[in-house]
Amino acid sequence: MGTIKQNFANNIETLGKFDATDLTGTIPAANITNSSLSDITTIPPSTSGGDLIQTVASDPPAPDFGDLWYNSTEQKIKLKVLGTGSWASGGNRNNASGQLGGSIIGTQTSAVAAGGNISGTLQSNAETYNGSSWTEGNNLNTARRETYAGGVTTAGFVAGGDIASNSTGQVNNTETYNGTSFTEENNLNTARNAGSGVGLLTAGLAISGGTGPGAPNFVNNVESWNGTSWSEIAEINTIRIRAGASGIQTSALYFGGQGGIPAPGAQTLTEEWNGSSWTEVNDLNSARSYVGSAGTLSTAALIFGGNSVNTESYNGSSWTEVNNLATSQSDNFGVVSGTNTSALSSGGETAPIARTEEWTVPISNQSIQGS
Repeated sequence: MGTIKQNFANNIETLGKFDATDLTGTIPAANITNSSLSDITTIPPSTSGGDLIQTVASDPPAPDFGDLWYNSTEQKIKLKVLGTGSWASGGNRNNASGQLGGSIIGTQTSAVAAGGNISGTLQSNAETYNGSSWTEGNNLNTARRETYAGGVTTAGFVAGGDIASNSTGQVNNTETYNGTSFTEENNLNTARNAGSGVGLLTAGLAISGGTGPGAPNFVNNVESWNGTSWSEIAEINTIRIRAGASGIQTSALYFGGQGGIPAPGAQTLTEEWNGSSWTEVNDLNSARSYVGSAGTLSTAALIFGGNSVNTESYNGSSWTEVNNLATSQSDNFGVVSGTNTSALSSGGETAPIARTEEWTVPISNQSIQGS
């Protein structure tokens, strides 16, 4: 490429500073000699005029989070920001079952809840949620509780679980969901329950769990799902069950949970998966297990419940206490495709309930300059 000539050189001030306030004119095509590049002959108005943000007469109709603009009518610089999140009542489930596991297929406005436990009777029922009400759908092939799940309502998976109410019936069954019905697929390598699932129909994870009742039977195994079969991958650092999880197959988070040996009891531990190994990161503020969780990103997760109303949000580096659930629950489930700005909590073990709560963080236009 040729040198940049007088047009730009005239804007270089003393001490090497660059004056862009009157950056006008053209760059001669001859200055660009690389034939693989298109000739640049003009400077866009937003640059030549010195504008660093878009000037508009009215606010954009649908700006994204983080967008910045200048409203010339109001004479204000504005930024799209997150508001304060809160829980609100959603539609009640038809079956007041608990112990579905830490997460289930879907989003806040499109979810599937499958399996569970009602007063010691294991369930195969599946219900779908449309953002306001639950509808009975086709059942799981194997009735069970505390499963691993991932995906969306038209393409998801349910794996593992327990077919006995006393934690003695761990299974390795895997079923996929196509939006209508469940189909048996290849099994997990290790039969277990009470861990967490993340990811998609063709790329998921099954993290930790229990192979029998009590701490001696907790495992730190992690398996990866490719849509056809499961493969053993790197183990988590600290064995625990009934924890929360968020993320995808190559970038995930595992947090809280009930520890085994040598670290019994509720945990604050958070571990991050980068696709090859697990690393300890900043802890939760409150130790707890039997939790609900949501998040498709390892940098944006939500944990709630666990014999508590507490809710915490993760921003990629630390956890922050946010607004509480209306009702304290244990072993409630959260949607695996939810985020820390839009999630769903339903069911629970404390006293099996049908209640559903929806978590929403509003996004608003905030003035950062101007009256």
